[in-house]
Amino acid sequence: MIKKNNSIFILLLILIIISIISQSLVVAEVLHLAKWKYAAGKSEQGYHDAIKMPFKPLNATNNLHTLVPDYEGFVWLRSDFTASDQIVNAPLIGVLLGRIMIADETYCNGELVGITGQFPPNFFSEWNKYRLYMLPKSILKTNENNVLLIKVYVNHEGSIAGKNIIGNYKELEKEYDYLDFIDSRINAIISFLFLLVGCYYILMYSLRKKDIENLYFGLTCIAFSLYLINFFVTRLPGFHYNLISYLLFQKIIFVLIFVIAYLLSRFLTRYLNISDNVIIKALLIFATVVPSIILLLAKDYPGFLNLRYKVILFFIIPAIYIISITIIALKQKKREAKILIIGSIPFYFCAFWDLIVHNILKIDDAIYLMGFGFPSFLISIAAILAIQTVQYHNEVEELNVTLEKKVEDRTRQLYEANQELKLALNQIREQQEIAQRDMIMAVNVQRSIIPQKVPVVDNYDIGLYAQAMSGVSGDFYDFYIENDKLVGIGLFDVSGHGIASGLLTIMSKSIIFRHFMKLINLHLGKVIEFINQELIQELEHVDNYLTGILLRFKNGKVEYVNAAHTDMLLKRKETNTVVVCAHKEKDIKGMFLGKSVFQTSYRPLQFTIRSGDMLLLYTDGITEQKNKDAEEFGFERLQESFLHAQGQTAQEICDYIIKTFNEFRGDVGLGDDVTVIVLKKK
Repeated sequence: MIKKNNSIFILLLILIIISIISQSLVVAEVLHLAKWKYAAGKSEQGYHDAIKMPFKPLNATNNLHTLVPDYEGFVWLRSDFTASDQIVNAPLIGVLLGRIMIADETYCNGELVGITGQFPPNFFSEWNKYRLYMLPKSILKTNENNVLLIKVYVNHEGSIAGKNIIGNYKELEKEYDYLDFIDSRINAIISFLFLLVGCYYILMYSLRKKDIENLYFGLTCIAFSLYLINFFVTRLPGFHYNLISYLLFQKIIFVLIFVIAYLLSRFLTRYLNISDNVIIKALLIFATVVPSIILLLAKDYPGFLNLRYKVILFFIIPAIYIISITIIALKQKKREAKILIIGSIPFYFCAFWDLIVHNILKIDDAIYLMGFGFPSFLISIAAILAIQTVQYHNEVEELNVTLEKKVEDRTRQLYEANQELKLALNQIREQQEIAQRDMIMAVNVQRSIIPQKVPVVDNYDIGLYAQAMSGVSGDFYDFYIENDKLVGIGLFDVSGHGIASGLLTIMSKSIIFRHFMKLINLHLGKVIEFINQELIQELEHVDNYLTGILLRFKNGKVEYVNAAHTDMLLKRKETNTVVVCAHKEKDIKGMFLGKSVFQTSYRPLQFTIRSGDMLLLYTDGITEQKNKDAEEFGFERLQESFLHAQGQTAQEICDYIIKTFNEFRGDVGLGDDVTVIVLKKK
């Protein structure tokens, strides 16, 4: 019971931390640079030559190399913007650009504000570094057209991935530090730690050469530490672009991938005590040496890129071997193999992510995960070695303990066990108190995330009633607002009750909000399908699922999608009638959310809403509530109370429905969480 409560407390703490970290950058005012134009340029061109060139609209910034002949050269990117008084009057002004591949020079109104990376002949890419440049106030024009011009060198790859913002420099610096930590500095920390771990295990091997697996593991850690330098090499003290060519540096990084795979396979072979087949050993050496030689012989950077995508297939050989020997060890019921399987899950996920997302799909804006997945795998191996070492020490100590000492220990253990039994009642009481505190904390966390008051918007009057059956609620809702207008609303119900369901409401609300706002122009049925896909991944190991309603409001139209939820009601002011929002011929209800077995498509319903019309959204807690005679409140009573509700505001209508509901149930406690939302079109 103690472990369970502690786990809940830790999970709550993690959720709070994630919620704080994941908040978007908040500044007094920022200017997003979204509309870019481009023109192919030349190396010798400067700002004054480039500003005169004809610029064309740029649809995407992820394949800039396709804009120049032979995929190599210079691209000028232009963004015109108007700076408001608030931006210009900030103490310091800056521009935050995404990761630019390969190198750039950035100008604002003719003045050079920043350089990152190095142009040919000895080019060097700062592909993993966001650009943060300060803009002198003297060059900005208030409420007039300003020009941001970026000269980008591309060579068979080129892109700008990430945010492009102008605003208060201090605020942008915070966002830059966060992004740089995720993409670069955290890898430097991991690299340093695994360098120490590698040296430690090599030292252990030097003291006991019989354990050659320590040597292989130490070399694997050091090789991985060197591989991670790819993410932060330009931050190293004393680094200069001319110390090493970018082509040679990338060759070394990719060769390290095959070296790591070989060393890891040798370590697992020795440690799991798998017979060393000569043919397999030769094949592993072949899969390491051949691709390494091919990469090292590449004459130029385009040739290297072309070979890089092909030779990565050699990595399949050691990968299959490692999986095979792990399965063999599992069949032999070796405890170490179980730990390896658990540790390898994030590794393989991250490896395939980087391979598919970056090398095949070429999504430059995506995060690189190998720096996180492989360390977890190495940590699991380190745990195995640590367990083995502890076992050696325990066996030695056990041999030194006399039989008399063992008897004394057993006698003491029996005495302590008797004392523990006497304290059992007190411990149970303590656990009850802990559980109560956990519930209070869970309620406070949920209330801080789910809106407790209705927002005031220009286009709708909103009424709300939400009551949890006990402490934490499985119902949750959200209002999506832009420019003081309600653009959408969601009401969802997580199956089950208690803290577990409450925690899922917090996670699910974040997922739904992110997809709704990100896919604002996408057909609402597709939006909820994307939401369902992520929920399926998150709820894979739990039994809970979700039902829900998602609405979008635009130009007097309501777009509505229902995922196995209760029917939404529409009350027309003109006819004073209440109808169910449904298609005349087709069933628009989709299946539950969060379970792959129910995965399906969702059909949205679109209809017009006029001033004075009202919508009623609710969870099944109100319709399934029973009174003292075991009679349900039911859909018909809800429809009647909505039709005859007295009041002018949405909240008055909502209060009337709840009053009718409470009169029906009397003293009977709630059987489920209850949520009712009334929307009245202004």
